Amino acid sequence: MVVFSYTNLYYHIFLNNSIAKLIFFEIFYYFISESDDFMEKFDFFNLKTDLADENDEILRNKNQSVNGIVTQNSKRRGVDIFEMHITSPHGEKISGRKPGRYCTVTVGKTHFYDSGLFENVCLVLSEIFESFIKARDNILLAGLGNPAICADSVGTQTAQNFIVTRHIKEAEKEIFDKFFSSETSAITPNVLGNTGIEAAHIIKGIADDIKPSCIIAVDALASRRLSRLATTVQICDTGIFPGSGVGNVRAEISEETMGCPVIAVGVPTVVNASTLICDILSECGIGQKDIDDNTMKSLYDQVGQDCFVSPKSCETDIRSISKLIGYAINHALHKNIDLSSMHDFL
Repeated sequence: MVVFSYTNLYYHIFLNNSIAKLIFFEIFYYFISESDDFMEKFDFFNLKTDLADENDEILRNKNQSVNGIVTQNSKRRGVDIFEMHITSPHGEKISGRKPGRYCTVTVGKTHFYDSGLFENVCLVLSEIFESFIKARDNILLAGLGNPAICADSVGTQTAQNFIVTRHIKEAEKEIFDKFFSSETSAITPNVLGNTGIEAAHIIKGIADDIKPSCIIAVDALASRRLSRLATTVQICDTGIFPGSGVGNVRAEISEETMGCPVIAVGVPTVVNASTLICDILSECGIGQKDIDDNTMKSLYDQVGQDCFVSPKSCETDIRSISKLIGYAINHALHKNIDLSSMHDFL
């Protein structure tokens, strides 16, 4: 145990201070008592997901009251769409999500798309983006994540497929008026570990300067199932906490912190390993009550809470779905540009 490695150090530091010694032994006793039953308290069956439809599924499987949560399933051009509205404090409490609109679109394996399927799904996404973006005159896209880590690069790769026009409007107004409908700009703030600055602080500084009418923040998410990885796009109007999917919660990016509407776009790229094991066990008919304490401890020792899984096709998956999202946003903002010629403007 880590606790024991610090015992002598703390004892010598506080040896001549009776109050400090009392506090130390109280803390020491707490950690010792907690460590004895820590494994038993670890809930391997606490499913972890960022997707609204999976969250709704978990709540309904637990037979919880879903008052304040309104859901709807639909199809548009053959594409499955799940929509959830959280409308009350009770809905916020049981879902763990802020009140607002959440839309989850199942797009499938995008790297297998032919041109016709790509255009079809892109148009569906574009229509959904249009319904979220209320003011299109000045858009800032924030491509979140670490570009050096494939599973975390969906935001930065989406930014590479996003048409920026702010400089064109300033330098060549005639060209801007001919081809474009919105003033757009993009930022890839990277991650705190690489820059020493919260992504939210970088975006806020830029937003204060250019005064966007809306921020679109794109980031990677976590799912509960491997089949959902890079096959789903989630859009919501409540903002985002970067890193929350892998338990590394960073500063919030939302209308409250940015001063303008924030649309969060997410793609699940990883599954928590304990959640994956839980789902596999459930598929085999094995529930929490069927696993003894020793097995639970063994699972925890081998996996813990910080192990995440991504598919071996991650690189191609992220590249193709990032292109899909970027093109869909472009089409929602610039109606004068056909999807077939979109790459000429990048």
